[in-house]
Order: sequence, then C-alpha cells, then structure tokens
Amino acid sequence: MFKKLFLNERAQLEKGLAFENAGKLDEAFGAYKKAADAGSAAGMFAIGNLYFYKQYQAAKLPSLMPWGQDKVIPNMKEAFAWFLKAAEAGFPNAMSNVGVMLYSGTGCPKDEEQSRQWLEKAAAAGVAQAEKALHDFFGVDSGEALPDEEYDKLLDSFCALAERDAPEARQIYDQLMNGTEEQLSRLGWRLAEGSYRLGGGFFQYAFPNIRKNISSAPLSTFRCGWASAVVVNLRAFPEGAAVTFAQPNQIVPIWGIRETGEQVEYDAGHFGWIGGRRRARVLRPAPGFKDEQAGERYPLRACGVDVPELLKFLALTEKEALFIDTGEKEYSVEVGCLTDGDVKVLMRYTVDGWDQGEAPAGVTNVTYRPAAE
Repeated sequence: MFKKLFLNERAQLEKGLAFENAGKLDEAFGAYKKAADAGSAAGMFAIGNLYFYKQYQAAKLPSLMPWGQDKVIPNMKEAFAWFLKAAEAGFPNAMSNVGVMLYSGTGCPKDEEQSRQWLEKAAAAGVAQAEKALHDFFGVDSGEALPDEEYDKLLDSFCALAERDAPEARQIYDQLMNGTEEQLSRLGWRLAEGSYRLGGGFFQYAFPNIRKNISSAPLSTFRCGWASAVVVNLRAFPEGAAVTFAQPNQIVPIWGIRETGEQVEYDAGHFGWIGGRRRARVLRPAPGFKDEQAGERYPLRACGVDVPELLKFLALTEKEALFIDTGEKEYSVEVGCLTDGDVKVLMRYTVDGWDQGEAPAGVTNVTYRPAAE
C-alpha cells in the first residue's frame, strides 16, 4: 500500500517536472498538486517554485511606453504559502526559502523572529543557503571563519591575485565571504580602495552583505524619497578617519556622525559636474549620536524622508552611521576617507548612478583645513 502511494507520488513529480521543462506550467501544476494532495512535501515545494521562479499565474502590467516591455509581477503570496506548507511538512529547502522570505517580507508580513527559527531548522538539516542567510541577516557565525591573522593574509593574497585578474581570486573570494562582520568590513574596504587604485580591477567582486541588508562596504546607498540615504559602515574605516564629501548640495547627519566644520581640498580628474579641484566637507564619527528632528530643521520633509521611521527601519548600531544628501538628480558628489592627511575616494555619484570605480580617481595635492575657531 505505502509502496504504491510512493510510486504514484514519484510518478506525479516526474510528470510535473517534464511538463515544467516543456513550459507547460498548468499541466505541471496539476501533476505537482496531485502529489501535494497525497502529502508530498516535494510536490508542495515544486508548486512554490512554479510561482516563485517560473512566474506561474503572474500579474502582467502593460508598459506605458510603446517600446517598453510589460512588467511581470510573480505571485509571491502563493509562492510563500506553498513553501510554508512544504516547510511544515519537513522539507529543508522550503524551510530555508520561508526563512528568507519572512526576513524580507516577500509574499508575507516581515517577521525576523520567525525567519531566524526557520533558517536555524534548515541549517540544522544541512542547507548551506540557510547557513549563509543566518550569517548575512543575523551575524550568526557558522564556525567557518578564520582567525584574524589568517584571514588578513588570505585577503592580501586575494588582492594580489585580483590585481593581476588571476582566476584563482574567485576561489579565495568565496573563502573570504565566510568571515565575521569585522573581517567582511575589511574586505569591503579593500574592494572599495582597490576599485579606484586599479581602475576597476575589483569591480567584478560584489560587496558581501551582512546583518539587516546593510553592506559591509565602507559606504552603501539607497534612494529615500527624493533624497539619497548613505549608510557608513564604521567597522570598515581606519581608527581616527573621517568621511569627506566633495560638491554635495545638502548633507544632513542623522545617526552616528557629525559635521565638524573641517574641509579638505584636493586635485582629481573631472567627474560629472565636479571640476578638477575638489573642496570637500568633513564628517567625524560620533557613536550614539541621533538626530530624529533633522527632518524638521532641514529640507528633508520636502524630500519625503521620515527620519524617525527610517531610523527604526534600519535599526543602526554604534558601528554604523547615516546621513542624507538632499541633492536633486542632476548633481555629482564624491565620497572619500580622510586619514593622516590623505584622501581615498570610495564612492562617486552622478546622474547615471553610483560609480564604484570605472577609472582611477587620481587624488593629488591634498590640503587639510581645520575648523574655524
């Protein structure tokens, strides 16, 4: 009896896969549904994949422009529902998918506590994706991180290989990705620093992400209303270093960083609307500083930025900082690091978007100007 049921379930899964590979998604759904109705967790998981990856029964929104493509919106709510059924039936990969979707609020309400519980179950079952998600989202050490001395030696080797564009760099990079938050921050710093020094030599290596989707790069950005919000990863910056901004419209320090009145000038190649001679403002780390009223005193309300809600959403620690640049689209800004009288360019922005280093910045003739007394 049980053998017959198992063989029937397997036959339905195989039939569903054949239909799916042929692009016959309605028929695939029917076969998987028969297996799922018989209690097959694999069938439930396969249906979730149809909705998530194959865009089964997705909504299509026509483009407003005749030359544009129709926008396809997958039915993530159904995908989550089927992944959850499979997870509750004990399917490890479904547990991992449920954990990731709960963390981001994809197809379901965002719930970090439930996310972590499902990811821990999946990781205990040996799902590598869940182990990585626990590390990236919650800073959970998988036990694979190297001691700092070994990690830094490996990081040096990676940079030397990447500078020569050697294929071995990718393998070492994958090892480096298992580092702690502090180790990943040092990797992020070297990637940002190397991009400009080597003219884009590190551009192919994406910055690894850590807890709460905050990049381990020294700086990361996202649009917030009509403004640009920039998160500063203070773990990555050398001790005593400051953040510099050349040609900004309006910099508003929100969390963990203050404007000092200092300035720094330097020469570099033309970029966007920035000329050859830069004049940059200086912000210094101020762990614990919070300015929830910035939206009242600066033109942030007009930009659609709700400062208290933004801080609540990001849940920043004393190892992170946040500022808002209220410039309009048509402007250029260059963000760098000031330390020991030297400036390193880490990020640039102009109309086309953030540039992580297509060409060397070529910083020379640095002049530091302390705050006026």
